[in-house]
Amino acid sequence: MPHASVRASALSILGLLALSAHTAHARPPAVPAERASNPGVGVVAAVPRDAEVSPDRARQRWRAQRDAVAGEAAARRALGEDFAGSWIESGPGGGYRLIVASAGAARTNVAGVEIRPVARDWRRLQASKQHLDQALQSRRPGLHKPLTGLYTWHVDPASNRVVVRIARDAQAQAVDFVAASGADADALRFEYLDGAPQTTNWIFGGLSYITAYGGGCTAGFVAYKAGVPGVVTAGHCGKAPDRIDVDWSGIGRTPFGEFVHSRFPTADRGWIASSSSFAVSPQIYDWAGNYITVKGSIEAPVGATVCRAGPKTGYRCGQITAKQVTVNYPQGAVYGMTESNACSGFGDSGGPWIDGGGQAQGIQSGNQGNSSAGHNCDAPAAQRKSWFDPLNSILGEYGLVLTTG
Repeated sequence: MPHASVRASALSILGLLALSAHTAHARPPAVPAERASNPGVGVVAAVPRDAEVSPDRARQRWRAQRDAVAGEAAARRALGEDFAGSWIESGPGGGYRLIVASAGAARTNVAGVEIRPVARDWRRLQASKQHLDQALQSRRPGLHKPLTGLYTWHVDPASNRVVVRIARDAQAQAVDFVAASGADADALRFEYLDGAPQTTNWIFGGLSYITAYGGGCTAGFVAYKAGVPGVVTAGHCGKAPDRIDVDWSGIGRTPFGEFVHSRFPTADRGWIASSSSFAVSPQIYDWAGNYITVKGSIEAPVGATVCRAGPKTGYRCGQITAKQVTVNYPQGAVYGMTESNACSGFGDSGGPWIDGGGQAQGIQSGNQGNSSAGHNCDAPAAQRKSWFDPLNSILGEYGLVLTTG
């Protein structure tokens, strides 16, 4: 499609679509003891508080989430190339159900799954997103103006479009970028996001671990590499061979280890090899005196409930709202992020995301920054955005083995 035609099509989207508006300390623990609690203990309190649902509704969502992994796999096999994404949504009777989108004309039945017809298949949507990613990757500092008003984009299976989130004053910039990218403008939907993406590391020391630059981040999941123990964390928290210290109550400031792997931007992941003076355990601390056992890393679907832990905001839960999100941070874009409406704050970077069954999901990266409080927990759940780097991709890239219990 010619540049002018794409630009006109994109302008018509901006003119016809209503852009939806998104507004965008606990004491550090002693070295964890070798004990574990039921992952559901913290979730029982956190999900109703953070997701703004009743305890009964939270339990219904968990049941749907458990069944969704097998249901999606069966639907993928049945639909083949017609598969166009999946998500969990609230049903008319008050329960939750797995929806799988199909771009095919043939009727397909999968037990426990509602098949919903859509216009665009997954490959077409992913191709449009890839055009945007490639256009962003091709930009060079000094040659191109910074895309300060374009924040995130991802494939949204529920709307069967690529959702592009922008600042309220960035419409013209967004249209020009889309037109130059060659993306299918008819497959896009624009939304306003109040608050630019920001990484959630802290600028002062004294939190979960202290970076080489005096900042603070949070340890994620314990993982081994070639027999050496360490923790997965965020890449923006340090780079090899940065030394990491901890300053926990009872032990004082102590060397913890050093960064061996780190990648940021493009992704937001790293691995710190721990020193021999620290015992490692397949648990995460919920900042309320409990320890949650990590049991695996089965990826949860869109709509699933997940929780995260960190020193700034404690143990917080929400739903997965999008996957494969491109987030355009001021320091550079990251790709393949998962998005949730659980809140997060400065100092939480690098911390763990986990579901109620103990399945590790990812590593905290950032959120939309629109609060002077240093977190987005004061925003309604529907307006919160936090992003994490999926764990399984990190384990594969660095050759790590997750520690489970």
